Amino acid sequence: MKIFGVDIASGSPSSRRPPSYSLVVLDEDRKSSYHMISRYKLIRLIRSMQPDIVAVDNVFELAAGKRELTNLLRRLPSSTRLVQVTGGEKPEGLAKIARWHGISFDRLNPLDEAETCARLAAWGVGEVVSAFEDRTWIKVSRRRSPGRGGWSQNRYSRKIHGAVKGLAREVEKQLRQAGLDFTFRSVEGLGGYTRAEFVVDAPRDKVHINPGYYSDAQLKVQSIERPTLQFQPLAQRRGYIIVGLDPGTTTGIAALSLKGDLQDLISSRALSSSEVIEWIAARGKPLIVATDVYPAPGAVEKVKRAFNSVLYSPGEDIPAEEKIAMAREYGYKNDHERDALAAAVSAFKKYKNKFSLVEKKAPPEIDPDEVKALVVRGFSIENAILELTAPPEMSALEQPPAEPAAPPEISSYRSQIQQLSEQVKTLRSYVDELKSELAERDRNLRWMNSKLERLKDKNAREIKRDREIKIRDKEIERLRGMLRSERKQMKRLKADRSRRRKAERVEAQKGLKRIKVVQAFSKEAIAETSERWGLDEGDLVLLQSASGGGPNTADLLIDRKIAAVITGDDMTPAAREHFYEKGIPVFSCRDLEISEIDGGSFVKPEQVDQARSHWEEQMKVRKAEAKAEWLESMIQEYRVERKKEERKKLKGKG
Repeated sequence: MKIFGVDIASGSPSSRRPPSYSLVVLDEDRKSSYHMISRYKLIRLIRSMQPDIVAVDNVFELAAGKRELTNLLRRLPSSTRLVQVTGGEKPEGLAKIARWHGISFDRLNPLDEAETCARLAAWGVGEVVSAFEDRTWIKVSRRRSPGRGGWSQNRYSRKIHGAVKGLAREVEKQLRQAGLDFTFRSVEGLGGYTRAEFVVDAPRDKVHINPGYYSDAQLKVQSIERPTLQFQPLAQRRGYIIVGLDPGTTTGIAALSLKGDLQDLISSRALSSSEVIEWIAARGKPLIVATDVYPAPGAVEKVKRAFNSVLYSPGEDIPAEEKIAMAREYGYKNDHERDALAAAVSAFKKYKNKFSLVEKKAPPEIDPDEVKALVVRGFSIENAILELTAPPEMSALEQPPAEPAAPPEISSYRSQIQQLSEQVKTLRSYVDELKSELAERDRNLRWMNSKLERLKDKNAREIKRDREIKIRDKEIERLRGMLRSERKQMKRLKADRSRRRKAERVEAQKGLKRIKVVQAFSKEAIAETSERWGLDEGDLVLLQSASGGGPNTADLLIDRKIAAVITGDDMTPAAREHFYEKGIPVFSCRDLEISEIDGGSFVKPEQVDQARSHWEEQMKVRKAEAKAEWLESMIQEYRVERKKEERKKLKGKG
């Protein structure tokens, strides 16, 4: 195995001065060193030598931030892992980690620190830094933009989009041949795709597709970036863990570290006791086996005895609200995982303060987890530290002086005392056995009582389950109905779009004017036509049934500033007069030759112009007649007033 140990020698990635590094390469029994090399040369050595591990005490010595570190990881070989030997999100000091593993080094010498990082990584110490998910993103797009173009613009666009579609099909073929799962999304263009994207459920090194340029298309392949950096143990160390267990038909198991970090979480049906023990043993050494109920179930007791662990059971059952609050920050899929998490978190909170004191008081040369294990088993912190500290051997000068020989009477007393002490030990062991038998009976009794309660609740749970199934079935049926209606709506919209495109082609090719048909002169029919076809300024509207509508209904068309109204039958005088007042012509189908082409109604623009001219002449005549009527009414009013004045004068003279 080839390992690079790296430590920063001068400068900083976040400063203006470029950093320099010390590098120690461990390759089996060979060791080579590089001092004061630039970041560029370091990356070049990594890419050329392709080590298995690049070990550092802080990953941000290589990059100023997450974005720069992610770009650096993209440039590393796919087989090279970046390892932070001091830990993950809560790192320890390098000197402290080195003392735990019996390594001493000069903290002022960057080469010594680099070699220490390499040695620790060789022993499986540290956590691998991961910035990418186990998924790969592939994008096929145009190599060049079609631009505004000229007469051959459409042909040029079809050529480019066809190249993109062809390359996308080739990528899809290679992914299917490799047996990789993926999702596909594309954007349609003229004659093909403008771009296509694949999300492959496999890491980048498993996707054997090379990026590059292919004629008029280009291909990009890269790993999908995680939102935050992830740290995973370099080697699975069997450290101490706290296990939360929720036994039953579906068993939930949670494993926490002694720092409260979630190691693993699972729930599965019909797990046997041996499978549960095997799963726990693969995650570490269980120091505490916890449950969320009181008394502890027999299955939890069995797991506790298998590992000789400490049993934790709360004084009473933990309420559901408290379980949710404790397990929320870790995340869970079902109630069984929630209960297992709650049990483990509750046990961790009980010992959390003692664990913090151990972290403060433990000497650097002693692993704090070993002290914590003794504290959980009943030792005080001081006694646990003394137990793990080897007592120094006493020299001959420091040996205690020999005691003088005791007289015979004292010897006889001592023998009697020894015999009595042995009897006391025997009796105490017998009492302990009786107590253990009594405790076992109490546990069996509690287990039988809990089993009886579970049997009583079984029927209630089945009723609740059936009710939930009925609710889910109703919801499924409701969603299916929504899906059917949405599909019908989509189908109708596609048909409308097709008819609209045909109408546009007819207008462009034959020079006709399109007429938008309204089935009835009502608010609902106008709203439906506006939604399906759109009623815009300058449109011709055909009312197949013009009866029934009044001025208020006419305002719906007038507000859209349509050009004219064509009626299939007679319109009410009030509505017709309202259109005239607003300057909207009303034509009859008999005045125009309406053609039906591909389901759409069209008319020649010349006929519309002629009809509009005729209508404008009519409007001039109407205005002249209206003005004459107005003058006539004014004259009549004047005559009436004159007659009144003459009558008043005659009365005055008489």
